[in-house]
Amino acid sequence: MTAGFATAPGSSANLGPGFDVLAIAWELRCRATVSPSQGWLIRQSGDEWRPREGEFVRRAAEAAGPGPFVIEIDNEVPRSRGLGSSSAVATAIAAAAFRAQGIEPTDADLLAIVSRMDGHPDNAAAAVFGGLVLVDGLHHVRLELAPNLRFLAAVPDTALRTDEARAALSASIDRAAVVRSLARLGFLLQGLQTGAPELLVRARGDELHEAPRFGLSPLTGNLIAVALDAGALHASWSGAGPTVLAMAASDEELAEVAAAMEAFLDGAGSVRRLEPAALGWQ
Repeated sequence: MTAGFATAPGSSANLGPGFDVLAIAWELRCRATVSPSQGWLIRQSGDEWRPREGEFVRRAAEAAGPGPFVIEIDNEVPRSRGLGSSSAVATAIAAAAFRAQGIEPTDADLLAIVSRMDGHPDNAAAAVFGGLVLVDGLHHVRLELAPNLRFLAAVPDTALRTDEARAALSASIDRAAVVRSLARLGFLLQGLQTGAPELLVRARGDELHEAPRFGLSPLTGNLIAVALDAGALHASWSGAGPTVLAMAASDEELAEVAAAMEAFLDGAGSVRRLEPAALGWQ
């Protein structure tokens, strides 16, 4: 057995009304090298440690084989920012661990592992398959993404844990709000595939998960308002936040939105352009 290597992209889930069913993969990648060893060891960003039993990174490798392994991680995806870091890490490590044992995993293998570990099939499908994905559990479909759309992320310095964001959601939902959400999702799906501005404008806002989470991160909601005021076609929480994803129809419009969001953050975060990842894990 020799070292195995794999990469997987980060992603933005939900995109507003696509709660738990829609995600886009980005060319922000986690790279993992996994080697069979006499003991467990993880190396990342100049640090190294021996993972305890049950630790997320160790469990990702153990999903492919019992180990022990040495795991080296180079992760471009910001953690706890709503950009799919957990799914990217789990996908890359599991795939590399399979390869370290001379096994080439299937997409289905990885999707099942990552969905179970991370609990988010939307991010998991984006990490495994890349592109714009619509999911229902372990079933997915790749959708075309309009080539004229441009994307950027405003990433605050503050983190927001996904479990905390989940806890803010209501146990019951008003029927009228569900109807409005379904309409927004329809407009969003068509807008993402066609790039038509009038459709993306109609997709704005979300009452199922964004509105209940506003109190956890008012900065996120305010950044969305700033992006829309600056000319974004659509802006939303990226996953469980606090990152905001904004879309524009041209480089010039995207630059105006970026400048407005940077000014609002005032050094308390960063704004970066995102490129969709056509490929998932590799």
